[in-house]
Amino acid sequence: MKSIVRCAGTVAAIWLGASVATSSIALAETVFNRGNGGEPSTLDPHATDGRIESNIFRDLFEGLVVYGPDGRFMPGVAESWDVSPDGLVYTFHLRNNAKWSNGDALTAEDFVYSFRRAVAPHAGASAANLRMIEGADAVMAGGAADKLGVKAVDPATLRITLVTPTPFFLGVLSSDNMALPVHKATVEKNGDKWTEAGKMVSNGAYTLVEWQRGKPVVVTRNANYYAKDSVSIDRVLFHPIADPGEEMALYRSGKLDVTNEVPQDQVKWISLSQPKEFWNKPFLATYYYALNLTAEPFKGNRNLRKALSLAINRESIVEKVTRAGEMPAYGLVPPIVPNYRRPLPAFAAEPMETRLEEARRLFADAGYGPAQPLKLEILYNTSENNRVIAEAVMAQWTRAFGKGLLVSSVSADRTEYLKRRARRDFQVVRAAWIGDFADPTVFLNLMLSTALPPRNDPGYRSAKFDELLAKASTTTEVSERSTLLSEAEKLMTEDYPIIPIYHWATKSLVSPKVKGWTFNIRDVHPSRFVSIVEPKVPAGGNKTSALN
Repeated sequence: MKSIVRCAGTVAAIWLGASVATSSIALAETVFNRGNGGEPSTLDPHATDGRIESNIFRDLFEGLVVYGPDGRFMPGVAESWDVSPDGLVYTFHLRNNAKWSNGDALTAEDFVYSFRRAVAPHAGASAANLRMIEGADAVMAGGAADKLGVKAVDPATLRITLVTPTPFFLGVLSSDNMALPVHKATVEKNGDKWTEAGKMVSNGAYTLVEWQRGKPVVVTRNANYYAKDSVSIDRVLFHPIADPGEEMALYRSGKLDVTNEVPQDQVKWISLSQPKEFWNKPFLATYYYALNLTAEPFKGNRNLRKALSLAINRESIVEKVTRAGEMPAYGLVPPIVPNYRRPLPAFAAEPMETRLEEARRLFADAGYGPAQPLKLEILYNTSENNRVIAEAVMAQWTRAFGKGLLVSSVSADRTEYLKRRARRDFQVVRAAWIGDFADPTVFLNLMLSTALPPRNDPGYRSAKFDELLAKASTTTEVSERSTLLSEAEKLMTEDYPIIPIYHWATKSLVSPKVKGWTFNIRDVHPSRFVSIVEPKVPAGGNKTSALN
């Protein structure tokens, strides 16, 4: 006999401020302008897990389960699901009115095809978060796709079998791009061009209308979406703006409703002058620098890697540079993750001068000094915020090592930056990771030996680290699992493949006319849960921006 978890009911019944009643009177099109932080590299959900792309995917595609506006799991394409008593078998019951944007019925076979495609070896994002599915490791290694434990029982029923009970499995399905479905006929007919406007077939609340480099990605309401009547916004424009200053100017002029970020040097002023519009909340993300362990000078030189980490004053960076409530980071896993004790290095409690003394000693032991200076370059994607952080780090390293270090930085547009990361064409690279769900493995899986950029940027290889994560994946006892993961993180951080700098807090502006923008620790806000309510203008009055 199965224990049953039923999550039936329409999504509309539990949406928080997601819909606005329409009248028979013809209304002007409702448009939502979102600052999106940069140019998307692809619109194939199985080819990237970048935040910029994922913001768009959440409008275009929908998985079995969705992450609700307040962070709770909600029915997606699956209107309900059952879980076996041993926690290994999930049976999903699909909506009978789920369709693709071209009108085709969406069936369990579509998910079978999509999961197999996501897990199969391919360039782009890793499907490491799906390793708990039976057969996933074998398929990732090049094995037969039909060995994956995802089966269509009938057109409306999908069964997924796991290798070990995974309490956060629904979290994976609700947030990982690898769990999103793609339209088989479209993909196979068009190859790499299936994501182009006019060719893409998707199943989310919106469909793709326009995508041209340097211009907003435009999506419009999907007439075949099962909950189309509860979608308030007609058209969404994702503006690919990397510069927070430019975003700020567009927001002030009323051309953006939401910014991706705000300029670092204006955080304090904005927080004081516009507290109701400044979105400043804890965030499931870590900002760090990755060191290329596959080449000199970092290959086999732990002393040098540790010296550079010790010399960064994280407390000073969050207090004087970022200034938006970020926390100093000494590991990958953010403090907001529950049921986990983060391992902190001993030097985290030491005064900065003590850290600098040790850093200088290790730097000299690594073979560098004024007579033989180290030349370093920091690579980051073009952004004013990334620039000021790089300048702060370079200043701190120069203070620590003087003429023994010649450090510079290079800014690259996001496309070139991602290409360089993918081929490890860097010495030090700016990186960040945003958790798909609140579990340590979301961050620790980045450093698995089998992970590829943009995950394991440094090229870290540790059999012991891999072993600890593998053991944790088969452990169901919460405290034992937490201990294993903490041990793995401690081992990794003491090898210094990366230099954690801070754990993020959101710092964006949200217009008062945007309703339904609800706090959740992932800071994700699908447009289907949002509405736009224009302020009433007094007779004879003019609308002005609150930031004028």
